[in-house]
Parts: sequence; C-alpha cells; structure tokens
Amino acid sequence: MTYDLTGKTAIVTGATSGMGTAAALALRDAGANVIAGGRNPDALVTLPTGAGFTAMRVDVTRKDDVAAFVERAVVEYGGLDIVFNVAGIATEGSFDDENVWDETLDVNFHGVVNVCRAALPALRTRGGGSIVNWASTNSFETAPQFSAYSVSKAAVLALSQALAIDYAGDGIRVHALCPGYVDTPLLDRHAQHYASREAWLSSVAAAQPLGMASPESIADVAVFLASDASRIMTGSAVLADGGWLARAASVAPPAARN
Repeated sequence: MTYDLTGKTAIVTGATSGMGTAAALALRDAGANVIAGGRNPDALVTLPTGAGFTAMRVDVTRKDDVAAFVERAVVEYGGLDIVFNVAGIATEGSFDDENVWDETLDVNFHGVVNVCRAALPALRTRGGGSIVNWASTNSFETAPQFSAYSVSKAAVLALSQALAIDYAGDGIRVHALCPGYVDTPLLDRHAQHYASREAWLSSVAAAQPLGMASPESIADVAVFLASDASRIMTGSAVLADGGWLARAASVAPPAARN
C-alpha cells in the first residue's frame, strides 16, 4: 500500500541496504523527492537515479556530512518534509568492550541526534513535517552480549518521544518505528550461531507469529507514518514486529482442553 507524498521531500539515512533501501524506494514510489544517504560509496552507485531521486554519501556520525545532507534537500528540492533515520549497526559484544559500546552508540543514537538537530530547522521552515526514527523491539528487551545495541535503541525511543512533545507546536511529528526480525544483512550477526543462514531464518520465522518480515513491509509502515494518514499520531512507539513482543509475553503453552 502506498500513500500520496507528491510534492514532499525526504531524506533517508542508511539507504544503501536493507530497510534503508526499501524505505527510500517506497518514498519515491509514493511521489516524494528523495535524498538517499549512506556511507558506502560502492553501494550508493547501485541505487537508482533519475528525477526526484538523489544518492549522496553521508556518515551520520559526522556533523558536517549531516549538515550537507540536509542542505542538499533544501537546495535541490526547495525544502524538507520527511526524515527517515534508518542508519544503524548491530555488533555483539560484552559491556566491557568499549569499542563496540562507543561505536554502536555513536552510530545508532548520536547519529540520529545529529540528523534531527540538522533537520528540525528545515522542517520548521516548511511549516511541519514527519520524522521516523528506526528503533527496535530491543528498545524494550535485550539479549546476551547485546547491551550496547539495546541501550542505543531504547535511547532512540526516548529521544523520539521527547522531540514529539517539544516540536508538536511546530507541526513536526516524531515516531520511533520498532521492527522485529527483518530479512536484511544485519541479521547475519546471528547466523553464526546456526548451521546456516537458512536455518537461522527458519528459526525466526517460526518464532515470530507473522513470520519473517521483509524490508518492504517495514517501509510501508514508515511511509504511512510520514503521510497525512497518520496526522493525529506522534510520539508513538510503533511496533512492526510480526507479533514478536506479544508472543514473548506468553512463555507457557496453552492449557490442554478436554
């Protein structure tokens, strides 16, 4: 399903793979002008080109990169209406591993902060807009050796709620989109614990009630949040997890019936 975003301009971080690519293409298909950003130059050249779609190198941990990213949208398309913060990393490591901790928080949380700070003035000038920050089911739960990732995503959720309140008067809506397991390269961090990647995917599909999500299914939810169809929504933690968290609340099998 698509919504009409004709005349809107969007920036998307992490657009060179997985959910970021799907989100950028979904925005384009809904009629928006899109600046698709990523830090992998080889992957950037594989993105489609054409009227209303621009690929640009951006490292969200660098404030000068982010400022140029937002400015490109304003200069090229006349303003900014939609921000998708998709860029993220997921590295396993103990709490004592300072490198994992620092890099994860730098990309997953401070990167979102950098983009929001740069984009908010442009959104205000436009008279409002929509920010969708990629959080996670790990905003609510964690897993062994996953403290940095879980903390970073919990922080993204809290930031999204705070910004939603602070900027509601400017017509700027902010959401934390919380996917469950999605079939993207980011999942490969778990595949090492299984006989094969296919075995890992099958395991998740069996545990997530609606099965493994596709990047496109998450992008559809994000486009809805960017559209006027969700105009009464802000500050939401939007679960797009195929029922993962609902199922996790029930650890015992249902009682047998006679």
